[in-house]
Amino acid sequence: MSVIEELLAKHHNLYNKSVSHPLTNELCQGTIPDYKLFTYLHQDLKFFQIGLNLFGKTLAYCDDPEAAIRLGKQVGFISNDENDYFTNSLKELEDNGDLTKVEKLRKDNLVLPEVHRYIEFLKYLTFQSTSYVEIITFMYVMEKCYLGWAEYNVAKGIPKDLAYKHQEWINLHYGDDFEGWVKFLQSEVERVVKTDEDFNICETAFVKSFQLEINFFESCYSYSE
Repeated sequence: MSVIEELLAKHHNLYNKSVSHPLTNELCQGTIPDYKLFTYLHQDLKFFQIGLNLFGKTLAYCDDPEAAIRLGKQVGFISNDENDYFTNSLKELEDNGDLTKVEKLRKDNLVLPEVHRYIEFLKYLTFQSTSYVEIITFMYVMEKCYLGWAEYNVAKGIPKDLAYKHQEWINLHYGDDFEGWVKFLQSEVERVVKTDEDFNICETAFVKSFQLEINFFESCYSYSE
């Protein structure tokens, strides 16, 4: 059994919870209220700059030339396609959505407490961690969670006439390209976890990262003024 297979089996309840949250389920069905989708995207965008910095840190710490090239290509992807989605969808929601329940969040550009905690962890990884095992494990979990909720909902069936604000977010996290990216990250984890100490670092980051994702979903889903 590989490192990732062992961790997914051991912590399957945590993984299952992360990929079947009502927020992503309703997003994939097109039933999520606009104010909840706005909250989610508004908060998710706050990860963007520190996320780019963390990608740079991951690239800098990667000791395999081919893997480094793969990481570099992904930076270009999130800087273009994913960033465009945020810009387009948030503008549409601000122009046409019912955001009365989140006016303060929108006007004051608030950061929710659980989002702040998550960002602090990203800052730790970016500016303090010296462990490629820890960093690449987080990168894997972050992307595995998003692939997971997309696969979970596609398997259940999603409507064919979803609006851009719903369908495009699924498109960005589903399909051969994104699945290949997640498999690459898994292979990187498997490549660098060599000792019991490596495994312990990996497992700690694995559990913490999935829990942060769950808390992030829940805080955005339940927020209302």
